[in-house]
Amino acid sequence: MRRLHLAPLLVLISLILPTAGVSAQLAYPQVVRMRYEAAEEKGGSFIIWLDRERLHHGLDSRLYPAARYVEIRHLTPSPGSPPITVIEVMNVNSSIPDFYHVGGIVRFKLTGMVLKSTNATDR
Repeated sequence: MRRLHLAPLLVLISLILPTAGVSAQLAYPQVVRMRYEAAEEKGGSFIIWLDRERLHHGLDSRLYPAARYVEIRHLTPSPGSPPITVIEVMNVNSSIPDFYHVGGIVRFKLTGMVLKSTNATDR
C-alpha cells in the first residue's frame, strides 16, 4: 500500500524540480587529437588493426622500426557520419613520417609510449 502512495509523489517531485542541465548542440566538424611519444630513446611499439589487417611498428627492429611518436586525429565531419582517422607515425630511424588515412572505427595498441598532448576533454 505504501508503494502506491509513493509513486505519484515521486512523479510530482520530478515535475516540480528544475532539470540538472541543458544539453547544447555540438559544433561540427569534431576533431580529436592525441599525440603519443616514446618513453625511451629506443622508441615504442604501435599496432593498428584495420578490419582483417594489422600494421606493426616497433615489434621487431629489422622488420618494423620502432616509433618515435604517433599522432592520431579523429575527424567527424557531420552528425551521424563515420569518423575519419589520420594516423601519423614517425619511426626512430626516419626523418619522414608515415601517414595512414582510415574511414570508420580504428583500433590500436601502444606499448612503451606516453600520452603527451590531447584536445579531448571530459564533458
